[in-house]
Amino acid sequence: MLIRSLISLLCLMVITTTGVAQKEAQEKTVLQAAFVCLPGVYNSELMAPYDILQHSIYRDTLNYIACYVVTPDGKPFITSEGITIVPHYSFADAPDADILIIPSTEKSMSDDLQNVVYMNWIKSTAEQADYVMTLCDGAFPLAATGLLDGRVATTFPGDRARFKEMFSAIQVRELNFVVDGKYITSVGGALSYEPALWLLEHLYSAKNARRTAKGMVLDWQLSEIPHEIVQQSSSDKSKE
Repeated sequence: MLIRSLISLLCLMVITTTGVAQKEAQEKTVLQAAFVCLPGVYNSELMAPYDILQHSIYRDTLNYIACYVVTPDGKPFITSEGITIVPHYSFADAPDADILIIPSTEKSMSDDLQNVVYMNWIKSTAEQADYVMTLCDGAFPLAATGLLDGRVATTFPGDRARFKEMFSAIQVRELNFVVDGKYITSVGGALSYEPALWLLEHLYSAKNARRTAKGMVLDWQLSEIPHEIVQQSSSDKSKE
């Protein structure tokens, strides 16, 4: 009787340990998305993709994207449209980013490119992230790191000529968004929802993206959106 009890107890411990390990493995599917900001960031380029990616938790509470806002110093800042935002982290204490999002600011084509701390953080974070997304002129800081050299990209329509002039090693497309490996560049503005929905579809499923779009009162049909996928990222986790 004692031996049977011990065997039963050992079996229970093994089952419990296995269950805990499986649960921990499931919890590790949460991806960290860093939205890097400076004062003068545009509302639409920050909030539209944030909305979409954050809503992924409503599709699966164990397999979703956790979003956070990060700035060089972690102090409150004011957007171009006058909204005060308190970031979650500074560069010093932010979690490692699986996804890096670079929204456009008022100075994405000028002063931001001379901000050494900002630019160094973008380059190092972009290098280790699985995906990097730019909105509107957020493509300029990413391009300035050299990480887009030899690749295909897009940016805000009115600034494409300047983008071509500044970064001749990049092929520029007149499309809503372009995916080249892990880099996702887009036109921004009211279309800032599109690259984020593409990423949801890519990471999870078309059904997931459509349900999220429906919840945001958007009609998501990827085939109807002007875009180009040059190559899939090697870190593809898609369930398509």
